[in-house]
Amino acid sequence: MTATILITGSTGLIGFRVLLAALAGGHNVRYTVRSEDKARVVSSNPAVQKLAPGDRLSPVIIPDFTVDGAFDSALQGVTHIIHAGSPVPMPDYEPMTQIFQPTLKISSGLLASALKSPTVKRVIITSSIVSNLGLVPPPTAVSATTRVPLPDPLPVAFEGGVFEAYILGKIVEMHDSDAFVRAQKPHFTVSHVVPGYTFGRNELALDSAMMSAQNSSNNFLMVGLLGGEMPFPIHGGFAHIDDVADAHLRVAFLQPKAGEPMDFGLATKVDYATIFDHVEKAFPKAVAAGVFKKGKVPTLPVEYDSSDVTKLLGGKLKSFESAVVDVAAQYLEKLGVEKA
Repeated sequence: MTATILITGSTGLIGFRVLLAALAGGHNVRYTVRSEDKARVVSSNPAVQKLAPGDRLSPVIIPDFTVDGAFDSALQGVTHIIHAGSPVPMPDYEPMTQIFQPTLKISSGLLASALKSPTVKRVIITSSIVSNLGLVPPPTAVSATTRVPLPDPLPVAFEGGVFEAYILGKIVEMHDSDAFVRAQKPHFTVSHVVPGYTFGRNELALDSAMMSAQNSSNNFLMVGLLGGEMPFPIHGGFAHIDDVADAHLRVAFLQPKAGEPMDFGLATKVDYATIFDHVEKAFPKAVAAGVFKKGKVPTLPVEYDSSDVTKLLGGKLKSFESAVVDVAAQYLEKLGVEKA
């Protein structure tokens, strides 16, 4: 079936890849952005132009996603919503007002607007494995169905900074969305796609400078590829961007029945100390020439059950090695260096 899909977060790694996959699948896509400039970032991108979407792709300019009714008009005639856009923990953000509160307001506002649109069938919310792991990962495996208990009371400030605000925002959003479904019994179904740290080719990175500094979660890989050092460990649960995009669209077109999974997580266990090993194996000439230098990315071990997504995608998930090679190959491409 041809759907009309509203996608948020289209100027980010996951949202943009989902947008490309939806267009490639023949669907009509509306994407929300805050400005005309942001709309052009998407519409002018070479990967979008290559697909020649014509009038199947259209932007919706919403200057403030957090205001009541922000998405009302955008959802007219929409059949599926993929909400891949929520604040990320940028170091200079104010934790409460720029991360925690908008995370909750945007999701709840989108659901409230969907209630007013009778054409909406499915709402998919992109979360993160931290929503299931909590502030301190447990020693036992969790999955997308895991709900971390809410703090009581909810914090009024975040001493742990932007990452604490990000994690608690994801935890609370899951509880709030569950409560919305129970209370409102909407005419659509709601599911979460819950990826780990997502790596892979990013078509939004148009040159080598963007590859190393404006590359979403791939920035962590670039630290390990270019001789940098992360000041803190990152969760050792990874997802390849190809699998993440595929999972979003597959979950969007599911028709889950009572008792079947509603939320789907994908995070393969990884040790980031292997980043440079994969690069040395794939691109020995570039390593010898000093293009790549071994960095340090510490790993915070986690246990995560991705069996539902593995089954959904029809088998084995893509490897961490393939993601590292994809990112390194794109960097060489942007530098104009031979891939060897």
